[in-house]
Amino acid sequence: MKVYPQNTIMIQGGHVFDPQQKLDAVMDIFIENDSIVALGTPPQGFVASETIDAQGKMVFPGFIDLHAFLGEPGFSQKGSISTETHAAARSGITSLCSTPNSNPVVDSATLAALIQDKAKQAGFCRVLPIGALTAGLQGEQLSNMYALKDAGCVALSNSDAPFKDSRVIQQCFHYAAGFDIKVFSTPLDTALAHEGCMHEGPTSTQLGLAGNPECAETSGLAQQIILCEETGIKLHFSRITSKRALDMILEAQQKGLPVSADVALGNLYFTDEDCASYNSLMHVHPVYRSQTDRQALLQAVNDGHISICSNHYPHELAAKMAPFAASAAGISVLDSFASALFNLVHTGKLTLSSLISAVSSLPAKVLDQPLGQLAPESRADLCIVDMTRRCNLNSQDLASKGHNNPWLGEALMGQVICTINDGHIVYRA
Repeated sequence: MKVYPQNTIMIQGGHVFDPQQKLDAVMDIFIENDSIVALGTPPQGFVASETIDAQGKMVFPGFIDLHAFLGEPGFSQKGSISTETHAAARSGITSLCSTPNSNPVVDSATLAALIQDKAKQAGFCRVLPIGALTAGLQGEQLSNMYALKDAGCVALSNSDAPFKDSRVIQQCFHYAAGFDIKVFSTPLDTALAHEGCMHEGPTSTQLGLAGNPECAETSGLAQQIILCEETGIKLHFSRITSKRALDMILEAQQKGLPVSADVALGNLYFTDEDCASYNSLMHVHPVYRSQTDRQALLQAVNDGHISICSNHYPHELAAKMAPFAASAAGISVLDSFASALFNLVHTGKLTLSSLISAVSSLPAKVLDQPLGQLAPESRADLCIVDMTRRCNLNSQDLASKGHNNPWLGEALMGQVICTINDGHIVYRA
């Protein structure tokens, strides 16, 4: 008979839900060290060192966030790896992709390793760094792609920084394809965007604010799809905002191109009309677009076409206390990520199955990692959620340093009560 170690967990009586594994039933889950060892029936001789009562609750795979700015290194006033991953754990996130636009930029193996080490020390959430596509994110010279991949970077990106010209993009794609490294890109033609701070349309005209037209996204997207076809690069379009962009990506997939996409959570909630009061919380990048675009993005999630990311960007109070166009772009999302998602299910905008896929199995496929699933021998990443509990966060409740959270004070339905990462309980409500 096998002798089990002390760190064993039984999750008892929860409604286990994992669309990828076709699980939708009340059953127990048994965890040993960092792995799920059984579902339903305990292994012979299994003795739990801890039992979690999940009766009346739902158990989901740990969520995966494809885009979050953590602040560290260089922006301690905005956030740290410890504070932001703590906020992520509160939302059931067990793996998180950190963006390369820190200070210094993540363009060296040393810095990529440092970020992962600090995340392990914090112990809340696994951080998968995205490395810089160009040195210093300057958009001119290629970064040391192979060294970044070797140091654990799951992808490369130029973040929101522009490239010097399209020739640089072509070279980056050729080299990344040669090293078999995925590139994350937020397509934008900066000349067409012309420093617009919100969607170009009737609302921007009424407010007298510079607009960022849809064609700024689709023009950049068309160029990169063409270069993807030429180079064979694996390309992930991050934080898509418009219906037209979605149509172009789906068309590229039908042609067999290795492309995927995600949408920021905020774009499933807000539109350009929410900027009407000059509320600086609505100043984000990429911008919120029309109601038609928002509905198309929700439908794309329901159809299983795209993942959902947080697009988390915490700011100190001073960064948002400015006129709309002069304020820093971005919202703090991680504390509210899960409850805001479940609220979309509660209000009938998303199905539970499509939502869970969009934050577990789909992003795992993007990363080509064995994550986002509840199966024997898989990594023990999961969260337990009370779908009937109302969550009403205020600024004193936040784990993130960023208080630029548009859901503060909102009553959202659904709350994570426990998160387990790599077999360890990292959060309890």
